[in-house]
Amino acid sequence: MLYGISIFVLLIGICVGAIFANYMNSIQNEELLQYLNEFFLRFPEESFSRSVALQQAFWSHGKTIGIMWALGLGLIGIPFVLLAVFIKGFSYGFTSAFLFIHYGWNGFTFSIVSCLPQSIVLIPGIVFISAASINFALSNYKSNPKYLKERKGKWIEYGLVLLIGLLIVLLTGVIETFISPLFMEMIMPKMIG
Repeated sequence: MLYGISIFVLLIGICVGAIFANYMNSIQNEELLQYLNEFFLRFPEESFSRSVALQQAFWSHGKTIGIMWALGLGLIGIPFVLLAVFIKGFSYGFTSAFLFIHYGWNGFTFSIVSCLPQSIVLIPGIVFISAASINFALSNYKSNPKYLKERKGKWIEYGLVLLIGLLIVLLTGVIETFISPLFMEMIMPKMIG
């Protein structure tokens, strides 16, 4: 049930992000469009450090996973875990819709090739971490004697959830740094033209 809730919140975030992209005011639209056009012009020529890109990806995604895991330590964190899932969905929905609105099918294709490879790993990871965090927060406050005996085992399991989350983040970072840019370079000429 918790996986279903997490997926539902992610899908709501995607839908809201897509709707929001349609209703931006013209000034925000122009500024973001100008930034993207500069990015598309400079990307193929600019060299970037893969180690720095890997560190940034690991930090960005690791922060999200770490915060979600930490929020699972208390009941009060449950709404914020779901908020983090919603924000991740919102960013995917907004990006895809904005690129489609302004660049047509080339923009949509670009959003797919730039986000999909790492998202195949990251999105299930976020759903897994969010469900595990909510489950731990709910079960950690049971007061029956049987649960109190199992508490140490639950903490070890929850520590393993963090370890799995960090492995997911590392794999996501590697894909984002070494695989996604190859696909982006193939689509980039169509975006500029």
